[in-house]
Parts: sequence; structure tokens; C-alpha cells
Amino acid sequence: MNVSTSLETVSARLGQPLINDQITNYIMVMVSFIVLTISLPATALNILNVYIFVNTTLDSVTVCFISLALSDFSSMLLLSVHAIFSLISYFGASWGRSVPALSYFVSFIFVLLMDLSSLTTAYIAVQRGLCVTFPFLTRHAFNKNRSMIVCVSISLIILACSLPRFATFRLRTIPDPIDNTTTLIVFEYLASWDSFDKFDLIFMKTALTFTEYGIMVICTVAISIGMRSSMKLKQKSKSYAHHTESGIDLKKSKEEEEKKDMNDNKRSEKEQTQKKDSKESLVVKQSLIVVLIHVILTTPKIFVSLYKFYEPRFTLGGQFNNFFFVFYNSANVISAINAFVNFFVYLRFNSKFKNYFFTKIYSREVET
Repeated sequence: MNVSTSLETVSARLGQPLINDQITNYIMVMVSFIVLTISLPATALNILNVYIFVNTTLDSVTVCFISLALSDFSSMLLLSVHAIFSLISYFGASWGRSVPALSYFVSFIFVLLMDLSSLTTAYIAVQRGLCVTFPFLTRHAFNKNRSMIVCVSISLIILACSLPRFATFRLRTIPDPIDNTTTLIVFEYLASWDSFDKFDLIFMKTALTFTEYGIMVICTVAISIGMRSSMKLKQKSKSYAHHTESGIDLKKSKEEEEKKDMNDNKRSEKEQTQKKDSKESLVVKQSLIVVLIHVILTTPKIFVSLYKFYEPRFTLGGQFNNFFFVFYNSANVISAINAFVNFFVYLRFNSKFKNYFFTKIYSREVET
């Protein structure tokens, strides 16, 4: 079997690299510290997200956010471990010679979880986009049980599509060349299974990524247009009602007194309807902002993925190896920020989330 290990030297790179090895190491230490500073709080906040959502009323949207929070929690936990491994490796601890292989293995699981978060976010975008664009047709299309089925299906699909990629690599222990009594863990690439690696590149990293991104952009635009149209329609209806009432000569009579109670009931129903519309509007805004943040933070990765097709030197082991390594590790900062800010979006736009947090956890009365 054709096998290469992490102990082997990368083939010589033609031309000068964009960033030399010393500068690369300095940058990577700083990036690892930054990642760790964000990913650890993000891990804790996503535990809080899951706990609060589970203890609130479950609906279609809440189920999706629980799934997103679970994948973000798992990915941030692994990203923290990856950053710690990276720091151990860069500081050259003698007992940490096996760390790079373990770190590489952790990064594969982290990528799987990030793919899961992206696909879940795309589903949230589709769900809200259809509900805003076609409210009457999709009113009963999305519910709690269907969202559970979709979220579980997304997890299984991502796992099944990622397994071929995992099959091309494996961890193995060999004698340490520095100390023969120590076992060294290395990461092997099975070149005979190269077709699985290509499948991951073409389907997971190209086709699926660009499809998700396109769906999220289209749905974000659809939600924005739908919300603007809804706001304009409500303003017109209020203006028309005010104009109609101002043109009527109101007279005090016994009939009006008899209808007063009826009008009060109608007014109460109208206020409840307005509150319901306001809550639904906040749910849509919450979903829109979560998707929009993901789209904005994913955009640099999309452009770099396109650049990889036009610049063969921008790859692992190529002339621009150091720049490639720095960029993709710096992209972890973006992923950590994405997972970190969702808590504050929920706190601002989700009334159930906000009420539970301040009454049950923070123990403070919520201003209405």
C-alpha cells in the first residue's frame, strides 16, 4: 500500500515563498492565542444557547437553533483543543512531538462540524425565506417534528460525505527517531485512496460550499425584500385607517355607549395581533441576522476557494505553502467569531430566550 507519513519532508518548493518560516511561526502563535481567546467563551456561550433553547417552547425555528448551537459548541471545543495543540507545537516542547499529528486529526473533525453548521444555517435561511416570501403556502410546511427530521438528516448526510475523506488518513504509532523508547504518533496519508480525497474536494469543498453560499445569499435578499414589503403594507393600512376615521363625524349616542365594550374587545384583539406580528417580525430578524453574519464571514473563504483553482502554488506543500497555512488558520478566528456572536443575536431578538436568560439565569426582571 502506498503510504506517506507526517515525518516525511515536503517536496522542494520552487521560487520564494510569500512569507518566510520564521514570520509564519510568529503569526501562527498570535493567531492561536486569538482563536483560544474567542473559542473558549464561544464554547461556554453555546452551552448556554442549547440549555436555554431546550427549556423554552420548542418550535420549528428553535429546533434549528438548537442544532446550530450543538454543532457550534462541538466545533468550538475542538477548535480550542486545536489551538492549544498548535501552541504546544510552536513552542517546541520535547514531550509534544506527537501533537502536530493529533492536531491534524482534530482539525478534520472540526471541519466536519463547521460543514454541519453551514448546512444548518442554509436550512434556516431557506425556511425563513420561504415563510416570508410565500407565507400562505408555507404556513404549515415547517413544524417542530419536520425540523428535527431535517436537522438529523443534515447531520447524517455531512457524516456520510465526510467519511470518505477520513478514510484517506489514519493515525499510526512508530518509534521516535530521537528517543527509541518513546512512541511517536504520525498522521498517514493513504495515496491509494486518493479518489476519496478528490471527492471531498469536488463535492464537499466546492459544490456544496458554493451551493450553500448561493442559497443563503438568495434567501437573505428574499427575506429583506419581504420584510420591507410587509412594513410598507402595514404603514399604508394604518394611514388608510387613520384617514377614514378622521373623515367621520363622531357623535355621542347611546348606540356608541353600548358598543364601547365591543370596541374594547376588538382593540384588545388588535393589540394581541400586533404583539404577535411584532414577535414574528423579531423571529424573522433573528434568523436574518444569523444568516447574514454567516454569509459576511464566509465570503473571504469563498473568494480564496476560487483563487485556489487559478493559483496551483496556493496549496499545502506549494510555493505559497506558508501563506496557505496562515490564511486557513486565520480563518478559524472568523469561525470562532461567528459562533460567539449568535448568543447576543438571540438575546436581542428572541423574546423567549431573553426572558429565560434574565429571569432564570441572570435573575433580573425583564423590561417590557
